[in-house]
Amino acid sequence: MTEIITSEMEEIRRLIVETVAKRNALKLAMQEWYENNSGKRFGQMTDLITVDSTLSELDSHYKRLWDYHNSKSRAS
Repeated sequence: MTEIITSEMEEIRRLIVETVAKRNALKLAMQEWYENNSGKRFGQMTDLITVDSTLSELDSHYKRLWDYHNSKSRAS
């Protein structure tokens, strides 16, 4: 079976890659922050929460599209 990947799915993959890079950069910044600022709250925590939420939504959307386009092929 050949996997069906639509242009929308390709775009979502690209957005996932970008979002993961942002998340990794924020997590690194947070780690460095807490190494140098114990007891204080990381100033970009809201950004990290937003990026995590965005990544989750992108992942869910991609899976719904993949299931829609690829589960029909398996049933045939």
